[in-house]
Amino acid sequence: MIVLVGFMGAGKTTIGYLLAEKLGVPFVDIDILIERVGRRSISQIFEESGEGTFRQLEHEMIVETLNGPDAVIALGGGAVEHPGTRLALDSALVVYLEVDYDEAVLRIGHDTYRPMMANPNIRDIYHRRLPFYGRVSKLTIRTDGRRPEQIVMDIISKVTTPASVPSGTRSVLVAPMGGAHQIHIGVGLVEHISQLLPQLNHAKKVFLVHAESDLLTAERIKVGLVGTDYEVSFIQVPGGDGAKTFGTVESVCETLAEHAAHRDDLVIGVGGEPICYLAGFVAATYNRGMNLALVPTTLLGQADSAIGGKNGVNLSSGQNFVGTIYQPVTVIIDVSDSVVHSDFEFRSGVAEMIKHAFIADARLLSLLQAESQGVLAGVPELLSNVVYRSSMIKAAIVTSDEREQGERIYLNYGHTFGHAFEQLLPAGPDRHGDATSLGMMAAAYLAYRQGRIPLDLVKQHRDLLSLYGLPVAKEFSIGDLTKVWSLNKRYRSGVKFIVLNGVGKPEGGVHADEDMLSNVLLDLSR
Repeated sequence: MIVLVGFMGAGKTTIGYLLAEKLGVPFVDIDILIERVGRRSISQIFEESGEGTFRQLEHEMIVETLNGPDAVIALGGGAVEHPGTRLALDSALVVYLEVDYDEAVLRIGHDTYRPMMANPNIRDIYHRRLPFYGRVSKLTIRTDGRRPEQIVMDIISKVTTPASVPSGTRSVLVAPMGGAHQIHIGVGLVEHISQLLPQLNHAKKVFLVHAESDLLTAERIKVGLVGTDYEVSFIQVPGGDGAKTFGTVESVCETLAEHAAHRDDLVIGVGGEPICYLAGFVAATYNRGMNLALVPTTLLGQADSAIGGKNGVNLSSGQNFVGTIYQPVTVIIDVSDSVVHSDFEFRSGVAEMIKHAFIADARLLSLLQAESQGVLAGVPELLSNVVYRSSMIKAAIVTSDEREQGERIYLNYGHTFGHAFEQLLPAGPDRHGDATSLGMMAAAYLAYRQGRIPLDLVKQHRDLLSLYGLPVAKEFSIGDLTKVWSLNKRYRSGVKFIVLNGVGKPEGGVHADEDMLSNVLLDLSR
């Protein structure tokens, strides 16, 4: 429960609406609620019954709302003067939106809706209330000269950050509408999971969804939850793509039903891309939504699959044809060599980080080039650094465009080609990475042939991908690709590509005719 307090004009209603949208909870404006329930305006209550009656009505409404479902609540400026209200606020996270008096009056103007503005001693009232705001609040945010969106992100960053994190942990905020959360990255974080999980009101049970290969990590998570009130259960599922079937989904859901799982309880996905997608799909759909946390144990999961809220189940026709976008409450990335599988999805994770670097960050490109040996050796400190930088790129894009209506499409750089290539390559633990690498090479050749990038940038693709043992050449036929593209979930009046106009300058929705694509495939075959 988050409660916003502050003087008139602090922005409680505006910020409250935006904050509730980001957190995915209802917004309650106590003044509006009083008017709706009492069928009288605030001004009428003041005129007909006096301020004392209003304050008592306000207090009763606040207490009732605090005892209800989680929400963002905006209080009237004078609510904190009631001693009973101050006592009731002890159980809530109270955020004081601080505003200077002159700024507040400037914002309010001559608002006749606010009865207190008729009081000639309004400045004295402002100063009288200041100590009460400070007394009830757990967090103070300055609002003078700041845009509401900036203030909201500041609040979200602070309220989603744990009180303490293990030394060396780096955190990245992801804040799309309805699913703000933190990604925590570091060494040895599994043992500290109880510190890193957000407070989940009413959650009683934790369900660890994992494959056999991640049983030890799941057991370490259970040990890390010792001392909490959670009842922990293991749900073991098939490894690899065997996890992403409707049969597995049904099995997991039946287990949740047997354990009387409620929507307030927590599903934790422990594993690589298939487990992250499976756990996300189950959490999004069982009980019409449960709390979800992800502990990815492969580099692909850490660099890509666990970030952004996508999940999916495979059909015989192809991968991830059925799925949702559903954000976790947290992502915990432990880069310890005892957690990360260096033999499964590792090169796929590297390919995703290289992709992020090409679309957004030349410095990450340089780091991946200079530290390739350490990254390939799985040196935890290096992995922590490159995963952190890569996560920042994806988190920023997901925050601004969760549902791929704008710049999130850039995260598919190389994927239009790559997803098709993946259907044509033989099965293997890093088929996704191989396909992504070949897809980026094809996209680079396409951009070069369209006059967008110089040959040097094509060579930079080839050199960096080769440095990590990723393929940069392969023969494919345009006929085979066309068949696969017709089933692509992004197919709309033809195939469109994401290409570069330079490092950090992606462009989406690019068309290419069959002759151009045939030449690109010829380039790729050499």
